[in-house]
Amino acid sequence: MNDHDVIASKGKESLKRLHANALALLDLTYTRDDLTLLLEDARRGLEQESIEQIYESLDIFIELLDFQPLSLEVLEPGFQSFARPELNGGVVPSFEHLVLFDEENLSLGLKKGTFRPQSDSDLGWVMEYARGEETADLQGIDVFEFLAELAMVKAQAQKA
Repeated sequence: MNDHDVIASKGKESLKRLHANALALLDLTYTRDDLTLLLEDARRGLEQESIEQIYESLDIFIELLDFQPLSLEVLEPGFQSFARPELNGGVVPSFEHLVLFDEENLSLGLKKGTFRPQSDSDLGWVMEYARGEETADLQGIDVFEFLAELAMVKAQAQKA
């Protein structure tokens, strides 16, 4: 770091600039081997029924894949949901690959494909899933394996 990095700005602007410069130096690429290690952590979290480890694994994949938390009012407290926004340019937002995590039962499920929070049928499916009347397309470690594959596809696309 040079003196001009700090002198050129003051206070919060200095911190923002330093933060941006530091982030620019980081290598945020990842390989299949990196994802294999993440999968093993996720598997261990599920096997040990560790809510902290499951959340840690989920957080990493959610960040890698640009998923975002969804607030679905039809879900009971303790249910968390995440999905990746679809870039369809429409007025009504839609998402893909809905991930549902039930903290109480430590169950993890994923519904593949498009999900629209405004759709009665999509919300109906979520309510039925939460009551145990529907099953997700993927469950448990299969969810993490699917997310790892998506992350690998994204990494390869970024290299191209």
